[in-house]
Amino acid sequence: MTQIQLIKEIQEELKLLRQENEQFRQENKQLKQEVLELKRRLDKYENPKNSGNSSIPPSQDPFRKTKSMRKKTKRKPGGQKGRKGKKLEMSSTPDEIILHDITNCECCGHDLPKESEGYDARQIFDLPPIKIFVTEHRRSKKTCQHCGEQNKANFPEGLVQPAQYGNNLKALCAYLQNYQMLPYARCSEFIEDLTGHPIATGSLSNFQRQCFELLTPYQEEVKRQLLKSPVLHADETGIRLNGNNKWMHVLSNSTLSFFAYHPNRGKQAMDAIGILEKYRGTLVHDRFSSYFSYQCQHSLCNAHILRDLSYVEEAFEAPWAKEVAKLLVRANTKKGKDPNLKKSYYTRVYNKYTSLVRPVIKNYDKKLKKTDEQRLAFALEKHKHLFLKFIKQPEVPFENNQAERDLRMIKVKQKVSGCFRSHTHASYFASIRGYISTLKKNNQNVLDNIKNLFLERPYFTEGAE
Repeated sequence: MTQIQLIKEIQEELKLLRQENEQFRQENKQLKQEVLELKRRLDKYENPKNSGNSSIPPSQDPFRKTKSMRKKTKRKPGGQKGRKGKKLEMSSTPDEIILHDITNCECCGHDLPKESEGYDARQIFDLPPIKIFVTEHRRSKKTCQHCGEQNKANFPEGLVQPAQYGNNLKALCAYLQNYQMLPYARCSEFIEDLTGHPIATGSLSNFQRQCFELLTPYQEEVKRQLLKSPVLHADETGIRLNGNNKWMHVLSNSTLSFFAYHPNRGKQAMDAIGILEKYRGTLVHDRFSSYFSYQCQHSLCNAHILRDLSYVEEAFEAPWAKEVAKLLVRANTKKGKDPNLKKSYYTRVYNKYTSLVRPVIKNYDKKLKKTDEQRLAFALEKHKHLFLKFIKQPEVPFENNQAERDLRMIKVKQKVSGCFRSHTHASYFASIRGYISTLKKNNQNVLDNIKNLFLERPYFTEGAE
């Protein structure tokens, strides 16, 4: 074998070795990816997603102690030292006074003077006996002596049946069903236990319908006011209707809440509600893709991202995620002290943010499936301006907690009362719940204002933030 042939043979062997080496490297990458995926699956048991590190609701948390997002303080649980206590104070205008007199001396038994030298008092705060109060309205009939025409007086407006329920009882039932979340049967049972009078669930349904119809002009006014609001919060949550998953949507700000039921979650439902397609302010939401189809300004909820970052840090041992979370929290704290942050501060945060996120993206191999860590990094990069918008614009909040708080009671309703039985009653509840939520935001008495609704005097407020 000549020297040239030997060199060619060696070169061929080197080429094969390089090819095999490259193949091994690719296989090694694939195996590492599979290991990461298996680790992720195992983390569902060891480091699972929960309400503390993801958007999973607390009701779906596994039976283990979850990690709270709150930071520890040195304060002990309960009332703090120096806190002023509060107790029941005596009334200066009691409804009834009962005098307990003494006529004989406890020492010698002789008669005591009739006039008292003074007294001390104790009071009981209690409810009077509650029962149904029936008012009969009678209209007189009189025949004219001149022409013979029989005349009748007028009944009060709204009194159209021989026997019907009054607005106070209607308001109490609507209050119990839509604020205290009692289902129909338990509400009927409560009224009978309280007053001794049985009330049919069909009557309760009629009260709901009447409430809903009376709220129609109110709903239109709320829509008009929400369109003027510079910042709106949007979210949606699943509800059960006859065993199937449907959706409750909310659009709100600090003074107004608008709820709407729809069988769908996405754009079809949002178009049917009829607010977002006309809205031109800043919409705060949780990155659900349907919201991006509207021509308003957008800002994304950082509370969601903090939970996602917490999960990635725990499951993938990713220090960059912890640093991004710290960066966002520090920026929010600084904004709390000074809402009008300088442009240079935004630039510093932006540069630090991208320096933490982009290396994760750079190391991604396009031939392989993205991990949860990589998916989060890509989302943070894609929407970086929307996540950091709260620094630039004073009126834009750090998170979407307003909408999440508004929707929380929808879940309470489902836990207490179970699923809805019809689309109609789900719509009734959405409308009435939105009215109640607005009342609470404006420190209004819920029961009194439901009574006013039945009197066709609903509460209105100028609700633009």
